[in-house]
Parts: sequence; C-alpha cells; structure tokens
Amino acid sequence: MKREQQLNRNATIYHYQLIHKINIPQEVMASYMSISLIFGLFQFLMYQWSGLLSWMLGILIIQVVHYLIIRLTMIRVDEPDDRRWSWRSTIPWIGYVPVQMVDHGLFRKLHRHLLWFGLCMIAVIYPWAPEPYMVSLICWHLWTLMPRLVILHKLRKNRRDGVLKLQSNEVCFYHR
Repeated sequence: MKREQQLNRNATIYHYQLIHKINIPQEVMASYMSISLIFGLFQFLMYQWSGLLSWMLGILIIQVVHYLIIRLTMIRVDEPDDRRWSWRSTIPWIGYVPVQMVDHGLFRKLHRHLLWFGLCMIAVIYPWAPEPYMVSLICWHLWTLMPRLVILHKLRKNRRDGVLKLQSNEVCFYHR
C-alpha cells in the first residue's frame, strides 16, 4: 500500500485531446511513390545513365542533408530528447522524422529551416555539380518534404502549442 501511494504521488499523467485527424489514403501514397518513379524515368530519358545514377544518389544525399539540418536546428532550439526522432523508410514519412509525439511549433520551425536551408545548401554546390545532380537534389528535397508541408498547411490555423503524431496512414493533432 505504501509503494502504491508513493507511485501515485510521483506519477505524471498526460491528458491529450484529439483536435484534428488527417487520414492518408492508399491512393495518395501510391501516387506519391509513382511521382518518384516518374522522376527517375525522366532523369534516365534526359541524361541516360548519369541521370539514373544522380537519381539514386540524390535521395541518399538529401537524406544526409536533412538529417544534418534537423540535428543542428534541434541543438539550436534546445530540444533535449533525441529519441523522439528516428529514421523511417515507409511512405510518406521517408527520412529522419519524429517517431513519437512532437510539438507542433517545433515541427513547424524545423521544417521551415529544413526547406530553406536545404535549398541554400543545394544552391551552394550549384557551380560544381552537373545538371542531372542539381535537378535530382532539388526534386528529391521537395519530394521528401511535400507530405510534411501539406500536413503543416492543413494544420496552419491550429494552435502552435499542440502535439503531432505521425503514423503510417494518418496524422493526429492533439492539444494538451
């Protein structure tokens, strides 16, 4: 009985209220994946084998760039919990994304940084990179961010102090 009282006194209870749920239909995920394949076909038709190679390397390079920008931004905004973010390889959440609940304001800020700093990093290598690599990097950057930016656009009128949970086929937005 004494142990139970001690647990009740030290327990932290979180109450979340579901405000908005965005379902992601299978058709949207199939379309999203087919866009990447069409882009690969375009790269091959325009630039032959160098285009196909740039298409394959571009996704890897963009994922590393996104990881670096997110990690540096999280250090800058003093995000203490790194375990909330991890690598995913499922459509539409490809790359380094939150695997647990994440603050809406932080998610918004990180993706604003990710969009603009990613484009700036790509622009910095413009003088030295061949055309197929530049096209590939820009397209992969935008393709990877598009589902996240669409979600942020749909949630733009909601309060910034909520939390998001990204799941494979839906996004849930909660208030505390």
